[in-house]
This record gives sequence, C-alpha cells and structure tokens, in this order.
Amino acid sequence: MTKLLTMLALLSYASTCIRLLCYRRGLANYRIHISVVAWFLIVATGTCALEIMLGYAHPSFGQVCIALTLCLLVYRAQGNVANIIRGMQ
Repeated sequence: MTKLLTMLALLSYASTCIRLLCYRRGLANYRIHISVVAWFLIVATGTCALEIMLGYAHPSFGQVCIALTLCLLVYRAQGNVANIIRGMQ
C-alpha cells in the first residue's frame, strides 16, 4: 500500500509540475500575482516530486489526496492558474 501511495503522489506532483511548466498564455492577460502563484506551485510540486524520487519523503494518504486534487484542478484548468483561483471566488 505504501508503494502505491508513493507512486500516486510522485505521478501527481510530477504531472502537475510539467503541466504548469508547459502552459502557454496565448492571448490571456499577464498578471504578476498569478505568475507568482504559478511559480510557487511549480517549485513546490517539483520539489515534492524530487523528494519522493530521492527517498526523502514518504507521503501519507492525506497528502496523496491533496496531490491528486491539485493535479485534477490544474488539468481541468488546462494549466491556467488564474482559472483555478477564479473558480474559488
């Protein structure tokens, strides 16, 4: 069970980080505060994925649920952090 949770968390964090890195703004307006939030998400998810790959982190069930939820939100918004934030308001 622990290996399954670890793999789920690793895949969730890595795919979230990659999706955010590959986002293309297109005609959307540039907003610095959204870019800073996106940058923090990229750094945080990338760091978590690296920690799991290197064996420093062992995610719990709750952490895996949070990672999967964040991954689903990012993919649903097609990598657009502004759409995720706008959905909360």
